[in-house]
Amino acid sequence: MSWKESLGEKLTAYSNAEFDYIETKDIKEASKIDYGCSGIYMEATVLYFEIKNISYLLKENGRRKTAQTYTMFKEVLSSVTQQDDAFVNCFAPNAFLIGYPGRDESLEPAVKGALRIVHALSDDFKQQFSGITGLEFSIGMDHGHIMGTKNLSDNGNEHITWFGSCIYKAMRIAKECSRPFYVGISGSIYHSLSEDMRIAQRRILGIKKNVEMWTKITYQYENVKKHLYQTNHKIPLDEA
Repeated sequence: MSWKESLGEKLTAYSNAEFDYIETKDIKEASKIDYGCSGIYMEATVLYFEIKNISYLLKENGRRKTAQTYTMFKEVLSSVTQQDDAFVNCFAPNAFLIGYPGRDESLEPAVKGALRIVHALSDDFKQQFSGITGLEFSIGMDHGHIMGTKNLSDNGNEHITWFGSCIYKAMRIAKECSRPFYVGISGSIYHSLSEDMRIAQRRILGIKKNVEMWTKITYQYENVKKHLYQTNHKIPLDEA
């Protein structure tokens, strides 16, 4: 049998098979899905972490340093979010997808996780990242249902390919964010937050005042005007 005939048989088998999936809140269930026509389905709050200027980083720092920095990002994202049973997916050479499985209960932990990531990268571990020139990143967030399927026949979850409208909305939100407003969230997430996650105490002219920590921004998504909310607020890791 030629490679063309073999490929044709494989595609025919895939197209005729019924795509099966496991519905769960536990990413560990990914070990049960097969390479091919099966997947994992869950409701989650998703964080899209984007390295905004990967081409510039490659030009200024070279492939080795840029690859090293990607690995360092992965360590920070995994360590900061693992206490909340979130998972980190290597989404692209310039991006990670972080999932917080669950419904309403996943929203605030995910937002807190994003604000801790920002503090970790811009404050706690600033020295460790100082060797990379011109580093810029942002985080976009939305909530919804996501479907993942394996593109490698292994038991891990880092290389699952994920699909879901909330992922692409989070990607679009991330593009609207930049230093010092690293984090952006969808309107649906914002309106689900408690007052503690919307109001911060800041010292203004020596006086402590309660201020809104999010700024409302209008943007275009799928040719429709929508609102997102950005913040420059951070949560120190010591408060985790």
